[in-house]
Amino acid sequence: MVAALKETTLDQLVDYVKTLWASGKGEALIQGNYDKKEALDIVNTLDKTLSFQTITSDQYPARLKPLPLPVTKPGEQPTRLSISEPNPSNNNAASHISLQCLGKSERDHVLMEIISAIIEEPFYDNLRTKQQLGYIVSSGVKGVDQSRTLSVIVQSNVAPAEKISKAMIEFLDGVEDRLNPLTSIDIELFVKGLVDRRLEPDKQLAVEVTRNWSEIANGRFQYDRLQAEVAALLAITKQDIIDFWQQLYIKERRMLISEIIPRTGPTSKAPALSKGYSGGMPQSELGINDIEKLRENGEAQS
Repeated sequence: MVAALKETTLDQLVDYVKTLWASGKGEALIQGNYDKKEALDIVNTLDKTLSFQTITSDQYPARLKPLPLPVTKPGEQPTRLSISEPNPSNNNAASHISLQCLGKSERDHVLMEIISAIIEEPFYDNLRTKQQLGYIVSSGVKGVDQSRTLSVIVQSNVAPAEKISKAMIEFLDGVEDRLNPLTSIDIELFVKGLVDRRLEPDKQLAVEVTRNWSEIANGRFQYDRLQAEVAALLAITKQDIIDFWQQLYIKERRMLISEIIPRTGPTSKAPALSKGYSGGMPQSELGINDIEKLRENGEAQS
């Protein structure tokens, strides 16, 4: 990319800009106080103004899809990516652990959210309050397409990334012990909180529009998702949660540990040399100790 930028001329840029609006795929959401004819008139006006040439479905740009993380069995080490902090003045270490669920059903999605709700406060209390490993400690669920990922993150200027990662894994190892003592009332309270959030009426049109546009942008077009997830939530039992966690974390673990290692300060330590990643082996350690060289050459220089 650097080499291409150096060779780019103004004339090339001008010629490229002329092609930007030559063709494409347009998607529109008209929502509010409009009838069907008014909505179509708006879209037609935009279409005439932009003057796109129609493209065929096989020319549509691909939508964002999740890359499945490799599965690690019990006793195997998950994939670890350790990167040297590019800013030498930043002395913070950080670790981000991702647990990926490729399940596409509403049941899988809400189970991820229930697990996240159950561990949120204990995770913060354990690593931030008791162990004081970092000043930024958080957890939550992220979605890409139909997949969901449970993420736990800690940033610290007092503990190295390796120590942070170890503490987070120890916490995750003990999650099942936190699930077993839960009562049916505890489960109902977690479920109620998630149900209430979904059933709360939208206070602004923009909120509803953003949610509907997300369905279009991701190609899912499931506009009754909230109602479907509420139905899935109300059917969840304690055993469902335990079984789901065992599948997610023990039986078929898709985990990625990403670490940022500072070059200065008490937590600095050069990333381990990369062992490479080939053949789908999950016990891989990818070390990047020179981010500038990586960007320049397209490969890690150890």
